[in-house]
Amino acid sequence: MSEFPDFTDSMHMRAGMMDIPLPDNMAPSDYHEGLLRSKESMDIVDRFSSVIGAELADKLASTAVGVQDNNRDDVARNDRSGLSRTPSIVFRQREADVLRRVLEEVDKTAVKRMREGFNERNFTIGVLNSFLLAYIFGAFPQHFWLVYFVETIPLIVTKFHNMWHAKPLREVFYYLDLCWFLNFTGILCLFSFLLHYFTDIALPDYIRKDIFLAAVGASCGPLTGATALLPFVAFLFHDIKTTTGLCIHILPPFLMYTILWHGNEIHEAWPNVFELDYLDDVKFFPDSGPFFFPGTGLGTIAGNSIPLYFMWFVPYVIWMVTIGMDLPRTKRHKKLQDGTSAPARFDTVFHSTVRGGLCILIGAMFWGRPKCVSLEQMKANDFEMRDFLVYMVAHAIASVLSVYCLAWPCYNNETVHLLVLGGLTCICVYRGAKRYTYYATHMYGALIRKNFKDIMIEDAKQK
Repeated sequence: MSEFPDFTDSMHMRAGMMDIPLPDNMAPSDYHEGLLRSKESMDIVDRFSSVIGAELADKLASTAVGVQDNNRDDVARNDRSGLSRTPSIVFRQREADVLRRVLEEVDKTAVKRMREGFNERNFTIGVLNSFLLAYIFGAFPQHFWLVYFVETIPLIVTKFHNMWHAKPLREVFYYLDLCWFLNFTGILCLFSFLLHYFTDIALPDYIRKDIFLAAVGASCGPLTGATALLPFVAFLFHDIKTTTGLCIHILPPFLMYTILWHGNEIHEAWPNVFELDYLDDVKFFPDSGPFFFPGTGLGTIAGNSIPLYFMWFVPYVIWMVTIGMDLPRTKRHKKLQDGTSAPARFDTVFHSTVRGGLCILIGAMFWGRPKCVSLEQMKANDFEMRDFLVYMVAHAIASVLSVYCLAWPCYNNETVHLLVLGGLTCICVYRGAKRYTYYATHMYGALIRKNFKDIMIEDAKQK
């Protein structure tokens, strides 16, 4: 142990003004500035320079010295006990602490993904199920409706369980959205058809025909458009939540393809379930033309599907205005008996969608609302009623246009219909590929940057 105390960089000026020899373990690190640095620290620089560059190595050595300065008492105690706490040891200890924190965060994320179903079994089942659907669609289109019926019901039940236990807000009211409404309606209709297969209970023929006409427009129109536009509709083989969303969006358009273009095969295989002898007499638009007031063109595909949409639209708007808008608010308008705000427990599709950034777009485009105000609304889940009205008007326009722009071409030409389905499949596969690429490459890097933001900010200030 040297007879002189260890010098720090902050002491170099006084050392230069005094006639004191340099301690054995100190050396000038920069002859122009006269800075002193321990030889152990300089040794770190020399060793690292050849591998990671002189500038970065010098920075690491400075960090080690800084840690040594901040732990001077520990160093002194170690020296008295006969232990030498060199800068390289301090550096390694700090590095080990950082690595330990990184691994803890990575492990937390891995456990979370596994709880969501990210494992070999679910992935295998998801891939094999996709092959099964593709095989039945191509080889046995007359039975594809049964696969939709059998697979969708357990997925919906599982989805409800997950949405009820979702955090921080329960998502059960997502079931009130249009896509869920259309699937529930379709499942109930298929159940009534199956009931006729096993019993003498049957719906009148004219009702069955009206249901079919509305189903063609809804499946090939709004559901097809939603599959193409919604970013969460993707092939994620391990994720039951995403798989359920994929099934309720993409399977109805595929099912309607089999009914439109393989109707005779379906009728022969299931004569008491599907009576499709009216397929040749179906009209897409009413005799008055493609433009009509909802409710006046009944008996056609467009005339039945558009009123079906507004059968959902009107009750949903009333429920949202009276109840739904207040449910996710941080400070709800509804009060408890003691006068305090009721707790926020439920989310809605509108809040989830607008919270993703649409609030900023609507506010800037229609109202000139500052971005900071929109961000506060997103944080508190407290959106303006005029934003909701803009959202619903845009929803209605897009849904009605999809009947004209998507359902009509699909109904008129089998090749066009098949190309649309192929395009939907490619879009959903691409979205899934992007998600898996993120899992494999960017997710953990983003996680580390998020959790170690304070260290990175401090590092940037030191540069």
